[in-house]
Amino acid sequence: MDLDGLDALLAKLDRMNRDIEDDVGKIVKNNTIEMTENVVKNAEFTQGYQTGYTKRNIETKMVSKLAGKTISKSEHSGYLEFGTRFMDAQPFIFPGFYNQKKQFLDDLNRLVK
Repeated sequence: MDLDGLDALLAKLDRMNRDIEDDVGKIVKNNTIEMTENVVKNAEFTQGYQTGYTKRNIETKMVSKLAGKTISKSEHSGYLEFGTRFMDAQPFIFPGFYNQKKQFLDDLNRLVK
């Protein structure tokens, strides 16, 4: 049995395997940066005293080629996100995450198709 085009197909699959990691890395990096921008926009607090410290301390950190983080280095950001018994929550990280999640999955699906 002889199959025409099998070598070309295998070569293309091998090339796709090497290139897909770079493409996914770009998608991860771009979506992490966009999520950080959304989180910074969401860091407008209406209750209490606002100095902009939390907003200035939100940053993007690429952990590896395929993993990125949006972090807030302000010590009190957890209290703002989840609230305390004296203060209502004013979430700013999770809304940014949920907004970006859909875009990230759409970008990955476009890459695979």
